[in-house]
Amino acid sequence: MIGRRVLLVGCAAVGTVLLGAFPAAAAASGHIASISSAAGKLSIVFGGNDLPNGTAIGPDSVRLLVGGRALPVTVAPLTKETTGISRTAVLVIDTSGSMRGEGINGAKSAADAFLDKVPPDVRVGVVSFSATAVLRVAPTTDRNSVRSAISGLQAAGETALYDGIQLGLRALGSTGVRSLLLLSDGADTASKQATLESVTRLASSTSASIDAVAFKTSGSVGPVLDQVTSGAHGTVFQAGQASEIARAFTRVAKQVSDQLLITADVPGDLAGTSQTVAVTATAGGLALSDSAFTMVGSAAQHHGRRKTGHGPRPAKVWAGPLTSGIALYTSVGAVFLGLLVLLAVAAGARGNERKQTRVGQRLSIYTLSGRRAQEVQQESTVLGDNAIARSAVEFADRVVRRSEVGSGLARRLAAGGVPLRPAEFLLIHVGVAIGLPLLMLLLSGGDAAAAVVGLAFGIVAPLGYLSFKESRRTKAFLAQLPNTLQLLAGSLSAGYSFPQAVDAVVQEGTQPMASEFNKAMIEARLGLPIEDAMDGIAARMKSKDFGWVIMAVRIQREVGGNLAEVLTTVAATLRDRERIRRQVASLSAEGKLSAVILYALPVVFSLYLLLVRGEYIRVLYTDPIGWFLLIVMFVQLTVGFFWLRAVVRVEV
Repeated sequence: MIGRRVLLVGCAAVGTVLLGAFPAAAAASGHIASISSAAGKLSIVFGGNDLPNGTAIGPDSVRLLVGGRALPVTVAPLTKETTGISRTAVLVIDTSGSMRGEGINGAKSAADAFLDKVPPDVRVGVVSFSATAVLRVAPTTDRNSVRSAISGLQAAGETALYDGIQLGLRALGSTGVRSLLLLSDGADTASKQATLESVTRLASSTSASIDAVAFKTSGSVGPVLDQVTSGAHGTVFQAGQASEIARAFTRVAKQVSDQLLITADVPGDLAGTSQTVAVTATAGGLALSDSAFTMVGSAAQHHGRRKTGHGPRPAKVWAGPLTSGIALYTSVGAVFLGLLVLLAVAAGARGNERKQTRVGQRLSIYTLSGRRAQEVQQESTVLGDNAIARSAVEFADRVVRRSEVGSGLARRLAAGGVPLRPAEFLLIHVGVAIGLPLLMLLLSGGDAAAAVVGLAFGIVAPLGYLSFKESRRTKAFLAQLPNTLQLLAGSLSAGYSFPQAVDAVVQEGTQPMASEFNKAMIEARLGLPIEDAMDGIAARMKSKDFGWVIMAVRIQREVGGNLAEVLTTVAATLRDRERIRRQVASLSAEGKLSAVILYALPVVFSLYLLLVRGEYIRVLYTDPIGWFLLIVMFVQLTVGFFWLRAVVRVEV
């Protein structure tokens, strides 16, 4: 009984080893190694994976479906002499110290077996890696030079696995049908030029097939080989003995040998379109199939074993009005004409300045002083000190003065601490409102919807920036108010008058409190009552708390009393309110942030699609149903945003 159990356990162990060494041995499959199309012809290189010995793909069994339509095909063995398609294979062999003995001898034997099995027209190259990666022989059909390079391999040093893979992929070149076979027994320890991320990215982007043999590997190197080969739809063979390395090499050589060239004429209605190309065949009673999504009937090429549905489908790029030659010439001409107009205006303004200077100098001798008039120093602007900038600011200033928005805009600029005059801000606002839609128009290839979105952002963005600056400065003012009142109360207790206490705040306070009190002091020195000047601060900062403070000052001035004690009490009250306000802000920050994210996410993503994939979103503004959905979306987003804001807003 014990002997039977031992026998069963031994058989199970042997079976496990054999199955684990070649996980894909029981599942033969087909693979498309290359697809190329030109001038109405479709050429496909098709082969089989893990075909049993003595079996080959039957040419008569090959069937081709393009877009679900069966096409007549011509099938021939793949050789360079008959097809003109080159094939290249590179062996990347680990020669680190851990391969010494059985490993390196097994690698040499496996490489010789590969050369015996692979067709003579296949170019073979050899790369070895230990502490460094070395190209032993470039891909060639000279088998003697390849065998000589293989026989000279010696095992020593560390393992530069990633450098070896990178060098092998580069040695494959970029044309024809290419295969890379990697042998390694350990993890990377010495690579200097490549990393796992870089070789994985390179393996995924190349059109070559990559297979690997893991010889007595530990648990750390297996996932690495899986990651490298999966990007090229390859296979990792586990080899526990040296003889199994040769079996893996021979199987890869057979896959290269079994490849066929399939050619077909592409119908006119399929030419230049992206279609699913599917190939089916049989080999010794085994069904083989593979498919790929590619452009057919035009000068396009696809390599590798990509399955249907992998990656995005090619989309037709919409040609906007700016892509036409007439629009391009018109745009260049408009820009050139605009530059000429600007130069003419600048020259005329400079000439006018010189003329005025000369007239002033001639008339200066008739003045009381008899001195020559000095050139009037022109007022500088944030837009520049040239004549064009000054003229533009003067024109905008006249527009602002004639309208009612000038005073309100000036107040908002002062409240936000923005060092701009209303005319200057108006010019910047107009520039952004014009420049942003033009930029969006160029980025989107002439899409009018992108220009409209850019115009909306150009109108709203400067005002949003001003509101942000105003809100942040107001919050800073409210946060500094309790300490400022405490400083005023201390100054009054020390015997200072109220104006002197305010001046102490100007000298000792921080921004924005110091600058606001400084404005009040300047107005008071010009004759405005100090209480009215302080009321101006409350109006600019929109602070009810500071308005109550000024009210207390007015009452004290009229009826008398200890103003320092009143200010101390008010400061304590405001400090408690500020503490509660900050606590509420902390507790409601998550809700406010959620509202902003939920509102901005669809808007930002829609803008991204509008710029990079306009055809995906164009139906929303070109179809009545799309307009209806946009209106519904906008209403729902707006209602949800304000509802969330109302939920998390707590008045303190």
